[in-house]
This record gives sequence, C-alpha cells and structure tokens, in this order.
Amino acid sequence: MKTVHRWFPSGRYSLLAHTHLPDSYGGIGVVMVPPFGWEEVCSYRPLRFLGRSLAQRGIPCLRYDLPGTGDSSGGPLDSGLVAAWLRSVTAAAAEIRTVAGVDDVALFGVGLGAMLAVLAATCESKFHDLILWGALPTGRAMLRELRAYANMERWEYTTPNAPAPPQIMAGFEVGGFLITPQTQRDLEAIDLTAISGLGGRRVMILSRDEIPPDARLVRALDSCGCDLRLERGAGYAAMMAVPNESVPPPPSTAQAIAEFLESQPLTHCPEVHIEEAAATLDSGESPIVERVSTIGSSMFGILSEPASDTAPSDCCLLFLNAGGVRHSGPNRMWVDAARRHAARGIASFRLDLPGIGESEGDHNLDIPSLYQEQLVEQVELVIGSLRTRYGFRRFAVIGLCSGAFWAFHAAIRNSDICAAVLLNPRLFFWDPQVDRRRLLRRNATRLTNLSEWSRMIRGGMQLENVKRTARIMFDRSHAIWTGAFVKEQIPAKKMAEAWKAIGRNGTSMTLVFTEGEPLLCEMEQEQQMPPAGNARVRLVRVPNAGHTFRPQWSQQLAHELIDFEIESAVHRSLAEAVLRDA
Repeated sequence: MKTVHRWFPSGRYSLLAHTHLPDSYGGIGVVMVPPFGWEEVCSYRPLRFLGRSLAQRGIPCLRYDLPGTGDSSGGPLDSGLVAAWLRSVTAAAAEIRTVAGVDDVALFGVGLGAMLAVLAATCESKFHDLILWGALPTGRAMLRELRAYANMERWEYTTPNAPAPPQIMAGFEVGGFLITPQTQRDLEAIDLTAISGLGGRRVMILSRDEIPPDARLVRALDSCGCDLRLERGAGYAAMMAVPNESVPPPPSTAQAIAEFLESQPLTHCPEVHIEEAAATLDSGESPIVERVSTIGSSMFGILSEPASDTAPSDCCLLFLNAGGVRHSGPNRMWVDAARRHAARGIASFRLDLPGIGESEGDHNLDIPSLYQEQLVEQVELVIGSLRTRYGFRRFAVIGLCSGAFWAFHAAIRNSDICAAVLLNPRLFFWDPQVDRRRLLRRNATRLTNLSEWSRMIRGGMQLENVKRTARIMFDRSHAIWTGAFVKEQIPAKKMAEAWKAIGRNGTSMTLVFTEGEPLLCEMEQEQQMPPAGNARVRLVRVPNAGHTFRPQWSQQLAHELIDFEIESAVHRSLAEAVLRDA
C-alpha cells in the first residue's frame, strides 16, 4: 500500500487529498467526506487509520479537506461555502477515479460529511453506495448541537470577574472555528427528511456507539426506496476524543464497512504513476505555492513559498504540532499564518511529528510521549533536512503547548534558530509529577481560604461533616505542603542554563501566556521570569482566552504577535548577518 498526496481542483478551490492505494484492488473506491470543525480535528488521525485499514482490505480510499478548511484553499469568510462543500464531493470522486482507476465510488461521510454525502448522491447518480456515520436529519439539528457545545466551551475562557470575550466577526464561534451568517443560513436549509431521487441506493447507517441512528433520517431514506442496512458504529466516541487521546475505530467497524461494499475480487493493479503536484494558491496578498514534503521516512510536512520569481528569504518558519493536533495548527491558525508569510516572501514548513497527523507512528501520543527527548531530536532533524534540501540558513519556530516545549528546547540546542514564539507552554522541563503537584497546590490553597469553608456551610453541609472534612485535609497537610511547595516546579539551575544558551545563540524568544496558565503562575511564584538583562526575551500576557486561543479575537491577537515577532527577528537577524559578512 502507498499513499498519494495531491491537490485537485474543485471550482475555484484547490483541495488536498490523501489517497491510500493497495497493491491490488477491485473496481470500487471510497471517498471519505470529513466532519466539521473540532470534530474534524479530533477524528483526523483515527479516520486516517480507518482509511488505511480499508485499503489493506483491498478498497482504495481518499480523504480530503473541504474548501476553506484544513490544507485546502479558501477560508470561513468565503461566500457560498456550503455549495462549495457539496461540489467538492463530486470533485473528490473524480480524483479517486483518476488516481486509482476505479469505476465505482462509494461515499463515506462522518457528521457534516454524512449529510453532504446524501445530498451529493441526490445530484449524482453514480454514487450507488453510501456509508453514513453520525448523520443528522437536518442542518438545524447539527447547528443546535454546535451551539450547545459553543455555550459549554465559553466556560473555558470566561470567569465570574471577566465579561465574555468580544466577538470580532459576525456569526458564531464553535471549537475555535467560525460559522458566518450566510453559512449558517445555508446549513439551516439542509433537510434530509425531504430528499428524493435515491431509489435503489444501498445505504449503511452506523450508530454512534450505543446511540441509535436518527429515526427521522432512517424513515426518510427508507421512504425513498433505499436498500438500508443499520449497523453498530463501535468506536465513535473514542474517535472523537481530544486529539492526543482519540483512537481509530475497532477492526469490527472497518470490517462491516468493507463487507457492505462487497468489493469485487482483488486483481493485481499496475503501479499508478501520479505526480504529487504542487498547488498555486491565492493567499489574498500574492500567489503562493504549497507542496508536500517528506522528511526521512516518517514525517509529513507542507512547504509554503512565494510563487514569484523573487528569491525568498533564507529564513524558514517552522510550525510545530500543538499536542496531537495535525499540522494545520490550533483552530487552523498555522495554515493562515504560513500562507500570509509566504505571500510576504518568507517560506514556512508545517510539520507533523511522528505519531501525529499524516506522519507514520502510533495511533496517537499520550501526554508523557509528547514531552520526550526523541521528539526534540526530530525537530532538529527536520531543521537539518530543510537546510540541506532547500538552502535555508535561519529558522523561526512557532509552537503551542507541547509544540512550545519542543520549540524552547530546539532554541536552546540550535544556533540556527533566530526566533521562537511559545504560546502557552505547559512546562519547560518534563516532570511526570507536575500535574499531581499542581493539584496539590490548588487543594492546599483552598485549605487556607475561609470563604471556601463558609461556602460549604452556606450550601447546607452539616457542621459535623465540615469538621470531618477539615480533619482529613489537615491530616494530609504535611504531604500537601512538602509535595506542592517545598519542591520547585521549575528547576532553577536548568532554567538559568537555558536562558544562557538562548542568549549565546542570539535567539529572540517571545513567551505568550493566557492569564491563569499554571506555568506562568509558577514562574511568578518561584521568581523564574525571563532575565531582565536580555532584551531579546520578552513575556506577553493575554486576557483569558483559553489554552488554545479559541475565541476569534484571541486568534487575531496571536496572529499579530506572531507577525510582529517573526518580522522583527528575521529583519534583525538579516542585519546582523550583513554586519558579520562585512
């Protein structure tokens, strides 16, 4: 089996597809139509493994990004986005016919993708087989779920003493993604209970684990004369877990899909020679070129460069994964930033480290795995490869959470890094007990807060129970104080050596913290703030915006900080290089 990464056209958009091709297969292929927003972020790697599993069973499978999402061109402010999503399904089917040479194409949609698959089948008679997972009967039902989730997530970045963050764009935000009023109206117009023209289609509807398929959708498809098959979709919730915890569906789900498709007998197929062509994209400022690039045998990345003949800067921006989130970055911020800087003449590379996104490796990486030495070494390997392959001499690294951790250590070790932007690093040095001690500190702080005890009494807790609780807590006070306060969270000696190394390397470093981040509080408590004598290191505080900068206003602020720091560092580094050469 091999995977072909290729952009393909769909109307005015260029869409990135990943097609898994087995050595031998029959005459049917599958197009995976992805869900929207945070669901797409969480399920990305599980669906990658599911696609590979289908290919191992002899069924070519294509995965792609909808217009205005992921690595595809466009953005959420585009007009007619829902219509473009629908057209993309037919374009993706044409792509897999070209790449794999199959005659028949089945559509496998998840969430929003399942709704788009049904609509596409009503317009295109060639789609005879449909697999729907997590499908809802109407766009209104989907938007209700999204609004409920949006209301819950606001708790992450609002406090009783702070008003809700301002919304800078019309529409509503959910999971860090924007749905404009027009897109919202177009989604509300989708009603699968009123469809027609699907007579004779074979449709498999998968449940969301133990949650049965929507009865209205089942009745609508049955009344159309579809040949329905209802199956248990095991693994849906696990697939939609946060990216570093989500896992592929179990083999039983892939087996059920493969059996439903009743693939033709496998025949040996000659190797398909398809160039993984680059895409020329309109970034809004000037055209850019993006191409897939593989580092070593396991790491996937996308290089963005200016399309003009003018020689780009010898500096390359390296965007690192935010935890288990793929190379598109938190809320797709890395895609927007990379294309903006490429249009201004600075190349960038969006990287998937092993075990994340499109790169080879485990199904996912747990928290300890995200902070191991080998991933820092992989970042250095990528820098060396980009220097050799493309001639870049200087690098600026940008990371959030664990990506900020890798960027911090890469800047310590590599003098080719002229700038680093660290967004909400979780810690500077790996410590498996860090979360335990942070919890102990919070509990110890509450012990000394009289208002907490008053609140328990006012809430109806009996005085005897309050006494018992206090006795238990104070019996544990010695462990709490020794475990949480005596041991420093940030090793002072290591931190001092790190600041010296960054100073020797001449690296400009910006630490961006949302107020209340644990590491920021620990830096203040332990007097481990950046050295005042180093003008190249600065710390920026951001009002409460959540750990991953989900509100649109905080995304805009993050982009402004990245732009300012990168442009300043690149220009400063260029001036210093000229002086050295002179």
